[in-house]
Amino acid sequence: MLFLNISSDKVHLLDDQNEKFLERNGIENTLWPTLLQYTQSHPVETIVLLNGPGGFTNLRVGTLTLNMLNELLEHDTGTFIPIASISKFDLYTYAYKQWRIPRHGIIYIGQKHNVWKYDCEQKTHQQITLEDIQYSDQIFIDFVHDTYRKSTDEMISFSMDNNTLYLHYRGNSHEIVMTDLDIPLTMSVAPEYFIQPTLN
Repeated sequence: MLFLNISSDKVHLLDDQNEKFLERNGIENTLWPTLLQYTQSHPVETIVLLNGPGGFTNLRVGTLTLNMLNELLEHDTGTFIPIASISKFDLYTYAYKQWRIPRHGIIYIGQKHNVWKYDCEQKTHQQITLEDIQYSDQIFIDFVHDTYRKSTDEMISFSMDNNTLYLHYRGNSHEIVMTDLDIPLTMSVAPEYFIQPTLN
């Protein structure tokens, strides 16, 4: 299994032995060769995709790259790598119900100063600015690398061991059981922007 997070400020590729972060600047030039080289050297049964909300470029390039990979695989071999695509909203709601991470979280949406405050109970969100955030142990935070965003113990992160994906929060590790999430496997995916992208 390969975990691919295209919803953060850096694209995150993760499996049992490898972890790589790709900068958003130039992602259209780095993701394709990285993913192609990886799938050629590692057997991949499934790709778990964390798909939005996030930056438009990472979401667009990430989904396009996966779709192109599967188109080429199907053309050359008659097979493809099944993709399980899930939004951060659905994954964090699952985590809230399973392990009682805080009800509210700060969600990165790809903008420098704006974020969404998400309510896992009501499944609603509101836009706020970074300056409006009141950091506490009653709120979790999306994992991002940007230095202007505060890093705290409340920041979510991911790891993988023995082909199992884990979510980490406040020093605790929680196993993400993919069958519990009941995500359909598909050959192609669309970017989950959640915000209408501006085209110019």
